Amino acid sequence: MSVHSLVYRCRELGVISDATASRTYQRLRGLDGQPGFAPEPVSGYLGEQPVLLSQAFDLATWETGLGVRNLAQELAWPLARVRELLGMPDSRPVLRLV
Repeated sequence: MSVHSLVYRCRELGVISDATASRTYQRLRGLDGQPGFAPEPVSGYLGEQPVLLSQAFDLATWETGLGVRNLAQELAWPLARVRELLGMPDSRPVLRLV
């Protein structure tokens, strides 16, 4: 989330006044281009890595023998997505047409 969006939402909710939002926007414009304030592309952001899901899966596997396929079926999610969220790399070879 950008700082500009955060300021806009705070003003919209009435958490800050219009004058405070205006001063904040002016200050942010003054900081443009300085180290730490340059816009960053979100394409390089991997997103959050869910830790609790993998811990819960480990516990369920240990207690009931639940498998990744069973979990994917229960959640009605694609198997690849469940593996990705659990931090399990796909060990299958990748086939490419040349």
